[in-house]
Amino acid sequence: MIVAVALLAVIVVPNLPGRRIAGEPAAGAVAGPPAMGDCATWIADPWPRFDNPAPQIDDVFDYPTVTTGSCTGPIVGEIVSVASALAPPMRISATDYLSQISQCPIDAISYTGSIAPVVGIGSGPAIVWAAQPDFRYTRVGPSRAQRGQGQQWSACLIGSVDGVPYSGRLHDVFAHGTLPTAFGTCLQSIDPARANRLACDRPHPAELLATTTLGPRAVNGAEVQQACVDFAGRALRTSDPERDGAIRLQTVAYGERSVEVIGPTSEPLADTFVNCVAVAQHGTTFNRSLIGVADGPLPFA
Repeated sequence: MIVAVALLAVIVVPNLPGRRIAGEPAAGAVAGPPAMGDCATWIADPWPRFDNPAPQIDDVFDYPTVTTGSCTGPIVGEIVSVASALAPPMRISATDYLSQISQCPIDAISYTGSIAPVVGIGSGPAIVWAAQPDFRYTRVGPSRAQRGQGQQWSACLIGSVDGVPYSGRLHDVFAHGTLPTAFGTCLQSIDPARANRLACDRPHPAELLATTTLGPRAVNGAEVQQACVDFAGRALRTSDPERDGAIRLQTVAYGERSVEVIGPTSEPLADTFVNCVAVAQHGTTFNRSLIGVADGPLPFA
């Protein structure tokens, strides 16, 4: 009899009405609009859908959203600009989204700073280098909860091409900082034919600093090489970009049927794509980007 009463208590007691708690349930806090310089700890990344196979013109997806938070730990991006206008649509086609991204690289220049690209030479028009940081731009808008509170904005975010979290900041990085490893274009080989991209935090013998396309007017090899050295000084922020022989600056010409390392005695070049590459010397390798290293210690692996 005692056992039966105990079992009944076990069955009945959990089903007794619970105590009522005074007050109304509170809604979760909803973040306000982001501001330039805020760090993204998460984004609804749209870019995987743009990889193979590429989206069709009428593909439609949810407009990307973002969560911002502390900048002290690894982050996935930074807000470079915010437009306080009508919120973007809840869903958008792939084509329309790509057209909205076009302003983001322009806005990012004011945020990251830039490396002066034009290098004058004696025998022809100036060479205009394009730095090669691996940036990817994403436009984001309010979440459903933020829209529910009437928020109207869209923002441009800068992050890495492969979405890898990184430490460090990109604000004024080309003027005062060092490029976080996620953004360098580092190479697994000094052989131009095998110079595939490699993550900069892995030991690597070379880094692509910039590219240019030479026009129809021929330029001699020595001037192209010197233009690479001059640009590298700006990129590394030092008057000695070869660091007393620890780095060799190499220019590589890519023709229709050939790849050639340019030397002082190379034939004049025209209508050619050229890379400016920093190569580690004396059997060494680097383990992060050289951009912004200035006159500090080189990042040897």
